[in-house]
Amino acid sequence: MIEAGPTPWEAENRLVGNSSLPLTAEAMDAIRHLLDHVTTPITAVYRPAINEACVQTAQIIGKKYGLRARDNPDLDEVALGLWQGLLPEEIRLRFPTVYPKWEEEPLVVTPPDGEPLKAAIARIEEAVRQILRRNRGGCVALALRPMALQIASGMLQGRSLAEIAKRLHQRQAMETIEVKDPG
Repeated sequence: MIEAGPTPWEAENRLVGNSSLPLTAEAMDAIRHLLDHVTTPITAVYRPAINEACVQTAQIIGKKYGLRARDNPDLDEVALGLWQGLLPEEIRLRFPTVYPKWEEEPLVVTPPDGEPLKAAIARIEEAVRQILRRNRGGCVALALRPMALQIASGMLQGRSLAEIAKRLHQRQAMETIEVKDPG
């Protein structure tokens, strides 16, 4: 799994959610550099085509391995509704009780006009399971936005919903997980 980011909004510390934004030039270079350290040949690459950063990331992967990226819209990032595009300070001013609660316990708070985290986890988990079943024995790359990456990583490692939620705001450029039985 490779993080499709950062985007210009993240460089400004804005919440992105599932807004479709391009990668920064630095992000594209960093992804190319990360791929130089992948030792197992990638046999398939998936991304949500509705997200520009994911498309760009998948194109970089596809170019290196001679693959055409496949679309799976259910891999898209968690929708943060009215919070998308805002700085955390702006959100705290507009939503003084809800936003701090979401930062602490994202499973119990849904951003206004956003997606419930439990629904996003179920959506991403099912998408990843289908992809793994279709690609048994292969090395699959997923170009994902940060929260979607944490969700996919958590479910593949058997973490509980609470553990996934706790790690939701963490960033990691790439994670490799060997899956024995995609179930």
